[in-house]
Order: sequence, then structure tokens, then C-alpha cells
Amino acid sequence: MDRVERIGQTLKTAMGQRDAMPLRRHRDDDYWDEVAIDAETVHLRAFIVPRYKTSGLSGDEWRISAILEVKRDGHDGPLVRQSFGRMHRDLAAYGPHFIYQRAACLLGKPNAVLVAKRKGVILTERKFRTFGDAAMGMGWHIVTANEGEKDVPWHHLTSEEERARCQQVGCSAPPVNVYRLKKILYGDHPPDTFLVPKYDFEGQYVWYCARHTTRGNCGYEDADANLELVQGNGVPRSHADDESPSGFGGVIDVTSPEEPTDG
Repeated sequence: MDRVERIGQTLKTAMGQRDAMPLRRHRDDDYWDEVAIDAETVHLRAFIVPRYKTSGLSGDEWRISAILEVKRDGHDGPLVRQSFGRMHRDLAAYGPHFIYQRAACLLGKPNAVLVAKRKGVILTERKFRTFGDAAMGMGWHIVTANEGEKDVPWHHLTSEEERARCQQVGCSAPPVNVYRLKKILYGDHPPDTFLVPKYDFEGQYVWYCARHTTRGNCGYEDADANLELVQGNGVPRSHADDESPSGFGGVIDVTSPEEPTDG
């Protein structure tokens, strides 16, 4: 049994012990992390890109961007490429503006299919008459599917499916290291955007793949100093293109000018 299999077995065993390791969702996690809309000759992709922000001033931590792209068959490069801070709060709310602004001529393309995923698992798949019908209301279509709209499929990941995937937002790799949070931050958690199973934000355990094992020193809760290794070897395997150093914006002099002296 390799290390990944041992991690999975440990978490699976804990599940039978009255949820000894309850789910804990990262503060940046909007649940769905990938959307695809395909119609005739036009294709939309929305996805999460994690980046490891480093700074000698504010510290290091994992941050995310939500990227929106719209491409058309036969054209080099995207017609729309826009970065947002979050998937549900930002991209779903403001993405349709950029689609309309830069690709309005494609809204009438027929036979659109919208697929929303979480960590590689399909949550919902819906068909629409045109690309515009799907794209301009994609956030609404996903939320109403979760809320149980009639005859619309929705799959909520089980606890076992969650534990089989890294808890870094946008990552579906299997976890290799499990940590216990030494201290828990109260009062700064995301709202229950999606319905049951309700996440236990008081859970004390998190698990990450080797790529996302290093958490940095910037966050209060999601920081290396707050994590106690309980399973795995704790050895990170970073990727060179993950690091995104903060830029130095310069210095502002706020020294009051000297008062003029009487001559």
C-alpha cells in the first residue's frame, strides 16, 4: 500500500468514527470551481488558477484567480479572457458583462450545454437553446440546480469524495498529508452558499497534496505554524511556475514639511 492509499484509508477509517475528521472548506472555496459551456463554434471555460504569493512584507500564502475564457472555432486566441478574484462572487456576477461586450455576436449560437464541476466531479449538466441563454445566466443556472430546480440534475460530493481530493481550492489531486489545526479562526468563514451536506467550519483537520502542502505564513488559520502533521511525511513538492512574488509599489513619504521659521 503506497502513501496515497494509506492517507485514503486513514481518512476513510476516521469517517466511521462519528466523523472524527469533519469536512472543512477553505475560506476561498465557492464550491464549484470549473464551468464549461459548448455550443456550435463557441466554447466558454471558467476555471480556478492557484498561485503561491510570496512577499517579504506581507508574507506568503496561496491565493486564487478565477479565469473566464471564450473561444471561437477557427480563431487564434480567446475573444474573451478576464481574471476575477472568486468564481461565484465575482466571475458569475460580472463575467456576462465581458461576454456581452466582446462576444455579443456569438450569443445566438445554438445547442449549448453547460457543465459545472467541483474538483473534476460533475455537479450539474444542463442544455440550453443558445450560447447566450447558458452563458449570460451561468451563475443562476448553477445555483438553482443546487437548490433543487425541477428535473435538473445535481450531484453534491460525498464526504468520501471530498476526502479523496486536496483541499486547495481548484485542486483535484489526491492528498498525501493530513494536518490538525492548532487554533481555529471564528467569525471569518464564507456563507453557506450551497445546501446540505452542510460543511462543519469548526472541523480541525485539513489535507493537501504535496504540491499544496506548504501553506505559508500570511494567513491566520491556513499557515504552516498553525498546522500539526498527523499523517504523511509533510514533504512539499513545489512547482516553479506556482510562485508569484508581490511587486514593490514604492515608498510614500508622509513626513510633515518643516514649519517656516520667522525671519
